[in-house]
Amino acid sequence: MQDWLRRLGPNVQGALWLVAGGFIFTSTSAMIRLLSTQIESVQTAFFRAVISLILLLPVIAAGRVKPWESKRIAGHFWRTTMGTVSMVLGFYAVSLLPLADATAIAFSQPLFSVVVAALIAGEKVRWRRWSATIVGFAGVLVMVQPGQGSLQLGALVAVANAATVAVSILLVKRLSGTETPLMILTQFAIFSTLLLALPAIWVWRWPDLFGWMLAVGVALTATVGQYFWVQAFKAGEMSAVAPFEYLRLPFAVFVGWLIWSEVPGIWTYVGAAIVIASALYIAQREAQLARERRRAAVAAGEGVKPPESPAP
Repeated sequence: MQDWLRRLGPNVQGALWLVAGGFIFTSTSAMIRLLSTQIESVQTAFFRAVISLILLLPVIAAGRVKPWESKRIAGHFWRTTMGTVSMVLGFYAVSLLPLADATAIAFSQPLFSVVVAALIAGEKVRWRRWSATIVGFAGVLVMVQPGQGSLQLGALVAVANAATVAVSILLVKRLSGTETPLMILTQFAIFSTLLLALPAIWVWRWPDLFGWMLAVGVALTATVGQYFWVQAFKAGEMSAVAPFEYLRLPFAVFVGWLIWSEVPGIWTYVGAAIVIASALYIAQREAQLARERRRAAVAAGEGVKPPESPAP
């Protein structure tokens, strides 16, 4: 299987990894929603953290990662805090909304990343990306329909989840300059377990056997899905691979219909199309700017004055 995969082009490999990961993440969301009938979202997130930590114990015991040797413990703590908040919000949104709606609103994360990059990271964002971001947020409003009396708690939670994910991604990028992915993953498992322990105990309910199976399934599929996601962008170019992320929406529509007989309204599709188009444009612009920066760096290294890049 691996030999066959290697014979394919890098972007095809990345697309296949991402499509498979998208289906796995959809399965994770479905199990979270099923489990929400037995326990609270905080407890589900705690199970996910604890089981992930248990899965990482052999790696820690073998010395492949030594979390106590990290010199950026404070950075890991704040990254985990934001990541844990986003995880709980994401689990809660899935428990409140139809699966397709929660998935569609989650696609607004790249829009929040632009805002976070400008306001927190101090990145220079020019009119084209700002315009795409504004259009994308209009798509979010189309989905949640605040003026129609249908704005639900679940929609607000889903939007808040997308915003906190954007902040968490920024913190991961800052850590990745000196920390390995395995170190970041391990620190997240440790700190999220500690952060969620007391809240989980506060709302604790014992699930039945099926609930325990779902809890283990959530942790396993989330871990495998994350691995597939990393492999996708490792294999192919981001601009070529990223569009396949949005196949999660038809997966979510199918699974929601199969299990709960859910059929999304027309405005979910319209708003999702606007958000996806805006996010793809932003991704394309970021890829173009990255290529221009690489060309400028090469030109500077050769002693050639690079041409001025067009304004994004």
